[in-house]
Amino acid sequence: MFASFLSTICGSLLSVCVTALAAFAVTLIFRTSTTTNFAQGSIAAFGCYIVADLLEDQGLPVWIGVFPGVVVGIIIGLLIDLVIFHNGRHVNAIGKQIITMGIVSLFFGGIPLIFGTPERIPFEAFYNTVEAGVSPNISIPAFGGSVIITKHALICLAISVVVLGALFILLKYSKWGLGVRVTASNEFTAELMGVDTRKITAVSWALAGALGVLAAVMYAGGGTTISASFMTTIQVNAFLAGILGGFSTFYGPVIGAILIPVVSSCVGFLANYQAFSGISRWQMVVVYVLMLLAILLKPEGLFGKKTVKKV
Repeated sequence: MFASFLSTICGSLLSVCVTALAAFAVTLIFRTSTTTNFAQGSIAAFGCYIVADLLEDQGLPVWIGVFPGVVVGIIIGLLIDLVIFHNGRHVNAIGKQIITMGIVSLFFGGIPLIFGTPERIPFEAFYNTVEAGVSPNISIPAFGGSVIITKHALICLAISVVVLGALFILLKYSKWGLGVRVTASNEFTAELMGVDTRKITAVSWALAGALGVLAAVMYAGGGTTISASFMTTIQVNAFLAGILGGFSTFYGPVIGAILIPVVSSCVGFLANYQAFSGISRWQMVVVYVLMLLAILLKPEGLFGKKTVKKV
């Protein structure tokens, strides 16, 4: 039974990796631009469509095709910051959020016009190795049973650990990371200290765009149907991870992104027992209620820092 439980937890591994990347991107924009980027998922979907077309039309492997998609994400992020947010940097937080909602509408309308309306699973042929006689899963004997985990999830885990690990090292030890932390603390003070906040926010938007596309490609690689809105659920979970973990730190939302899918899987596992047979219909409701209780007990987030204002 414990092996089955571990298999259930491992089943949420892909969601953990994708949500963690998205949560870091959302937090980066929130800390440097003081806005909630509702367009994160739409930008990611657009870049993923670019990769999909390269795989289908040019026959490129996903490892090569992902790079042009990431570059597109970087360019879109830079354009949004330099063209829109730099000219409207004095707009208040609510105004900036409304702008990102407008960008969402732009992508929702533009993606079907550019790539067509049919939904598709472009990475299925690349990852589906069952026909070649190779199982897509790895079975690990443990606890009197077998723990099942997909190879794709393991690949995504390795990529996420390397990418996020590198980003946290950059944040702590690089000049850019110091600029991000100072800008996130107080943009006006950062400018007085000689920090080029324009460059910091531009790089942050570019990085967020790249992380979004990478997360979308990983998510689509698991067999998820691609559409203009296919990253919406991941984006919502990324926001929730930020709220749960605390937007005042960069590691808090990442830990929140780990907790949400894992807790959801644990709740779903309870459905195997007769006493909890109907809980699967309320799986996410239970997760959100638990999150609400955690936020009520600690409004700044589980790993957030209290804001102290001196009078």
